[in-house]
Amino acid sequence: MRSQDLVELGLALLGGDRGAVLVEQSSVANLRWANSTLTTNGITDDRTVHVVAHPEVDGGLGAGTASAEVRDRAGLEALVAEARASARAGGAAADAAPPVEVGPAASDWDEEPVVTAPGELAPVGDLLGEVLADPGIDLFGYAEHSVTTTHLGTSAGLRLRHAQPAARFELSGKSAGRSRSAWAGRAGRHFADMDLASTPDEVRRGLAAQETRIDVAPGRHRVVLSASAVADMLIYLLWSASARDAVEGHSALSRHGGGTRVGEQLGAQPFWLRSDPHAEGLECADHVLSTRSSSLSSAFDAGLPVTGTDWVAEGQLRSLITTRHSAGLAGLPVTPYVDNLMAGVAGRSGSLDELAARVGDGLLVTCLWYIREVDAQSLLLTGLTRDGVYVVRDGEVVGAAGNFRFNESPLEMLGRIVDAGAPVQCLPREWGDWFTRARVAPMVIDGFNLSTASEAV
Repeated sequence: MRSQDLVELGLALLGGDRGAVLVEQSSVANLRWANSTLTTNGITDDRTVHVVAHPEVDGGLGAGTASAEVRDRAGLEALVAEARASARAGGAAADAAPPVEVGPAASDWDEEPVVTAPGELAPVGDLLGEVLADPGIDLFGYAEHSVTTTHLGTSAGLRLRHAQPAARFELSGKSAGRSRSAWAGRAGRHFADMDLASTPDEVRRGLAAQETRIDVAPGRHRVVLSASAVADMLIYLLWSASARDAVEGHSALSRHGGGTRVGEQLGAQPFWLRSDPHAEGLECADHVLSTRSSSLSSAFDAGLPVTGTDWVAEGQLRSLITTRHSAGLAGLPVTPYVDNLMAGVAGRSGSLDELAARVGDGLLVTCLWYIREVDAQSLLLTGLTRDGVYVVRDGEVVGAAGNFRFNESPLEMLGRIVDAGAPVQCLPREWGDWFTRARVAPMVIDGFNLSTASEAV
């Protein structure tokens, strides 16, 4: 059964109840290598159907969502029944809203889901053929190309389709004794459009710099964060920018005494943070695809248009993520979540190497991992540095320190930006499994808290 047919049948099975059906079909091709040897490769396809039911219940409309792989009518009937039962059990939904306004059906509605192919991985295979034979280092890594096609229909008549390609590439190199490790990552829509050729040299330079070990005591340091490291911190900030949580006093973006911190200056630098579904190279869905209610989304908003949003501009908090319901609670415009992120500091430019040269003395942090939240009220995060913390003296990398555990808030960090380079498309190391569309600037942060030493390589 075609995705479009599943949508139409699911809506018909809802009968007189309001609701929506989203069919999500994913096609993934991947390669994995370890110890300079290819280990796995393959292509997988799967399809998930999400049914949202809004039956009338005492006090208003319910909201129930059920998701599963569906192969036939019987499976879809069971899914609709599950969604309807969940909605009735939950009672009247606080975030109930009118149907999303219906426009013309998507011009590509009748097109089939897009499927990736082995040829998408050809640039990766060509590169690996050149570098895996290098006897000097052991190479590890992963490459994945995926396309997720969604067909969304609502009982009000909305019909929308979106095809989302994504590619990510990670290359790690380790010394023979496993005492040194360096990493390079890339992200984009297709490997053919990405700069893969520079990654082996990036890894080799990192390993060479780590041959000189310089002991650095934990503490607050001036650090140069790579674009990848900055992206990982800012993604968590974006995920925490719920207007509902802020207005209810649950987050670091809550104003003391009530309300939100929208309009507040977060730092002296002209820092900006923006999302836009039509940003070149970072294109994503221009309508809401979430089918569940949370602090960031509403089951009643499926299909709602998504536009470009300035979250922070000139260092000032301008917007929070809102649903139609939470926008009313917070007294803010409707600004739904957008699945990409761009950030920088107005007037600043230069590469990561140029930024390190400008910092004078400091530490260059390649990437972060194991990031976890410590305190929601201050948005304090903890995690580890990984694959290279380099010592910069007089603008040059002179060696490498060990790794550290950090304790830092991405929100408070914005008030300690010293310098920044030009935004570049990058792969967030920690959040790359869920978020790959990022174009951010490397940044110099004063007083970054590298709290304790870590034995991680």
